[in-house]
Amino acid sequence: MVNVNDYLHGSDNEAFEQAIAARGRDGIVLVPPRENPDGRTHWLLDRAILLPANTTVILQNAALKLSDRCRDNFFRSANCGIGIEFPERMENIHIRGEGFCLLAGADHPRASGDGSKLLHVPCPHMPEDICRYADWVPEERRSPDKLDFWDIHDHSYGTDAGNPGQSQYGDWRGIGILLANVENFSVSNLRIKESHGWGISLEACANGRVEKIDFAATMYKEIDGMRMNMENQDGIDVRNGCHHIIISDITGYTGDDVIALTAIANPNYLPGGSMRTTHVMHNDWTKREKDIHDIIIRNVIAHSYLCFTIRLLPALTKIYNVVIDGVIDTAPVPEATGGTLLLGDGGGYGENERDSMRNVTISNVVCHSSRAVIVDGYLTDSVITNVVNRNPKCPVLSVGRPDGLKNVATANLVTCGENA
Repeated sequence: MVNVNDYLHGSDNEAFEQAIAARGRDGIVLVPPRENPDGRTHWLLDRAILLPANTTVILQNAALKLSDRCRDNFFRSANCGIGIEFPERMENIHIRGEGFCLLAGADHPRASGDGSKLLHVPCPHMPEDICRYADWVPEERRSPDKLDFWDIHDHSYGTDAGNPGQSQYGDWRGIGILLANVENFSVSNLRIKESHGWGISLEACANGRVEKIDFAATMYKEIDGMRMNMENQDGIDVRNGCHHIIISDITGYTGDDVIALTAIANPNYLPGGSMRTTHVMHNDWTKREKDIHDIIIRNVIAHSYLCFTIRLLPALTKIYNVVIDGVIDTAPVPEATGGTLLLGDGGGYGENERDSMRNVTISNVVCHSSRAVIVDGYLTDSVITNVVNRNPKCPVLSVGRPDGLKNVATANLVTCGENA
């Protein structure tokens, strides 16, 4: 094994790169707190740490922070990046924290959000600041009672705004940990704070675990005395082609969905390695698996600031063999969130096929959002049991289509609370 501090002769990124290149047969790279006479103990990154196959990074009470110069991930599998259209299969990548380990976003992110969000500075989040500083809102609507949802959420903070040499939209570089086409992987025992986009994204990954992850993101960040809007701060996104993965012991709060299984087989996706997309894999669905299957999600105590605790979204594809067990939605104010569990959608991301979700087992869920369990797609051959809804203003289970459920057993679905 090697210690990153032993290679700290130049920049922090160079120390990581040299340590990874020098790792031994065990593949282990130790990351303790930074040791340097300048007194800074956290590691400051200007670019992503690229992880080759057969690499285990062990953080030991360490903190990693993105610098204001960084428009990149914390960690990324080394097989993907700008201009790499076909990321090759890799094996054995592990990121493990020991003690308290933190990944924190930049003080002034260069970009945030996804490819549909235009960068802007300032990018106010609060209605009164939007009315004063959001030049995209027409003058006649600049009052808090006239603003709509997209007045806030069409734009996202980024100091690259207005720079003609840089993309004016968010993309996959804003994802905290990005693994693509990786077999046998794990990510564990980390706190991810104020990520520039999603916290963790898995594309076409298999046989892995994501566990003991704590999130801290609210869809905005206090910057220079103002709450700036930062979009698409999901926790964990599992994308097309992922299978045989366990996600467990997830805590905290996120701006967007806490955990999302998003199998969207859009034929018009940009090629792998493109900008203005959250994908790095290629979009030739004849050459890669597009479904998501054999996933276990358990022991989740968390909430989303705006969206859902757990979302299953198949569009033009399928999600099957999923177990969701042990979820406590910790939303402090139910009306401010989208819901606890969302299965499918109304078609906004592409067609929900009639067999798009099957063999889904949902059990032991406590809901405290504006909606509890929502089936907006088609769910078949599944079980929903032991769900407690703490918001009496909504039903425990709502189904958006007349034929949305087929061979679905339900039991012990209850609403309780002071006003129930």
